[in-house]
Amino acid sequence: MKKLKDLVDRYQANTRPADSASITALQEQLGFALSAEYTSFLSTFGVIVFEAYETYGLGVPNDYYLHVLNSFTDLSRDPSYPKNAVPLIETGDGQYYLYDNKAQKVLLWSTPNGGVIRVLDVDLDQFLISHIFAE
Repeated sequence: MKKLKDLVDRYQANTRPADSASITALQEQLGFALSAEYTSFLSTFGVIVFEAYETYGLGVPNDYYLHVLNSFTDLSRDPSYPKNAVPLIETGDGQYYLYDNKAQKVLLWSTPNGGVIRVLDVDLDQFLISHIFAE
């Protein structure tokens, strides 16, 4: 995540790194393990807010709309919501980028009744670099 960190620093994007206790609590509340890649994102950035882009994550108040558990709780009510996935970014029109912690893949998912539209062939780091910073 060094390149992503460098871009966050260069563009002075807002972040809120999460502590390990918050990450552990999130895993317990979700009911599944978070991948090392996603845990690294949470501990390094928590959330990233830059221009029109906002990621869901930790490091924000529990009742805040960017708190990943709030979005997960709402979205996972949809029967097509993928297991082991957490919301990353809302794209609009009921579409979200999700991160599948088991497969370690970024998914484009649509609700209601859309399901997984596409599985991206990039890791989390590269997805965030290209999506947020267009690099």
